[in-house]
Amino acid sequence: MTEVKNQRLRASDGRVPGRRGLATRQRMLDATSTLLGTVAYRDLKVVDIAREAGTSPATFYQYFPDVESAMLAMAATLGEAWNEDLSKLITNRDWVSDPDGSAHMVADGMLEFWTRHKPVLRVLDLASMEGDLRFREIRTHLLAGATAALMDLARERNIPGDPMASAGVVVGMLAHVANHQHGLERWGVSHEVLVETVAGIIRRTILGII
Repeated sequence: MTEVKNQRLRASDGRVPGRRGLATRQRMLDATSTLLGTVAYRDLKVVDIAREAGTSPATFYQYFPDVESAMLAMAATLGEAWNEDLSKLITNRDWVSDPDGSAHMVADGMLEFWTRHKPVLRVLDLASMEGDLRFREIRTHLLAGATAALMDLARERNIPGDPMASAGVVVGMLAHVANHQHGLERWGVSHEVLVETVAGIIRRTILGII
């Protein structure tokens, strides 16, 4: 695992940066994330990132060969950090005594997760839909924990049909709705109504509660 992490952190010349180098690298990624809030991924330039980070394009190229490589690094870090956390969002609930409250916590947690990481997740979804297998693999890994947790829950409840299909559909729906929640809210769907709607789908599909 350490070797895999080191490989991901290597600079453009193949070296693993020291503490200062890692701090500079992270500053580049933070600047990229900030700019993605207002600049389309395809329009983002190295010079913009370097300016936002308070450094030069030459320094950027010491760590990443291009903008896409920086995006892959951000997406991979997010996937590693949140695979287990999204699983725990589901498993750390009392589905027996409080199924309604648990469903609401999962729905709200997923929506909050997408809001917090929207710039990176938007690129992850876009590149995945375009067929980029590198981004698609990261996206699959990111959602795998939540899918497995819901599949186990559906199996425990003896829900009719295929538990894997049920879990996969719910997680895919959650990801899609979360990614478009601001558009839905602009149409007049409040956050509370959105959470209640998603929670209802979880109850019916995974718990078998009408």
